[in-house]
Amino acid sequence: MATKRITIEDIAREAGVGIGTVSRVLNNSPHVSEQTRQRVLDVMKARQYKPSGVASKLARQDGVESSIGLLLPDIGNHYFFEIFEAIYRKLRGLGIDLVIFNYEKHNPKVIQRILDAQVSALLIFAFRLDESEHEMLRRRNVRYLYIDYPMENEHAIYPDNYHGGTLAAQYLLSKGCTRPLYIGVDPPAQANTDRHDGFVDELAKAGITEVAIRSCHLSEADAYELGKQIVAENLHDGVFCYCDDIAAGCVQAIREAGSMMNVIGFDGVRATAYLNLSTVSQEPARIGTTAASLIVEIMEAKEDPPLYTERFLPVLIDRGS
Repeated sequence: MATKRITIEDIAREAGVGIGTVSRVLNNSPHVSEQTRQRVLDVMKARQYKPSGVASKLARQDGVESSIGLLLPDIGNHYFFEIFEAIYRKLRGLGIDLVIFNYEKHNPKVIQRILDAQVSALLIFAFRLDESEHEMLRRRNVRYLYIDYPMENEHAIYPDNYHGGTLAAQYLLSKGCTRPLYIGVDPPAQANTDRHDGFVDELAKAGITEVAIRSCHLSEADAYELGKQIVAENLHDGVFCYCDDIAAGCVQAIREAGSMMNVIGFDGVRATAYLNLSTVSQEPARIGTTAASLIVEIMEAKEDPPLYTERFLPVLIDRGS
């Protein structure tokens, strides 16, 4: 009976490290602790491991010590892009490549492409994988971190969307608004629900129990058209938009009409400063930098690191819009 060939994945699993760490050992990289290096070498020796052609090619790649995957559903959102930009800058400074993967809902071929790319770790952006996809990553010892999505029993960093909704309500109340409107995103997401709930709960404390709801696609153009409708209807004196992209289109229509309606967005992207748009800021650069630093720690931990979760509290930026 033929003996099963030992692979780089087998070595990584037995040594308790990621595939990228094994490749760095093969590449004689200085970015591996001596203790980890020796543990990997001991497993290789015990299993009489000989690198395959793929592993040898990976080990010979000049200047590439490791790579981290970024799995995201959309890069068109300005908030997503600013987080991605911060991640890229941080990892680039550490000499780590960032590889972007587009996600198709619950398609195992996407996860297989990630595994084939032999990334050292994975960042999962703004949605959740199912358990079978988690298991595919675990079997190959690819550690991962969720960004902008709360997950129990998984490494995750995320904003407190409910609290952000309360800040938006406080802002509109401070401007004297009594007929508020919430513009959500279509299709809806959990963040949409949380922001809306925080918004209406805070307004209820001030005696405002009727809050109108509209929705539009995550598009400045769609939001602009909706903004024109809202002005024409003249039913509201304040608008809280699910995100800054929607708020940017909406406020443009409101300003063109000469309306005094107040508008606040959510995310805190750079463009809001130039639009003089109030926003509930999630500080995307901070989230991206934190995510990049944390995934490197998770990736390079000698053993499975303790569960790490962090909830960011958004902050209000009042520009009077």
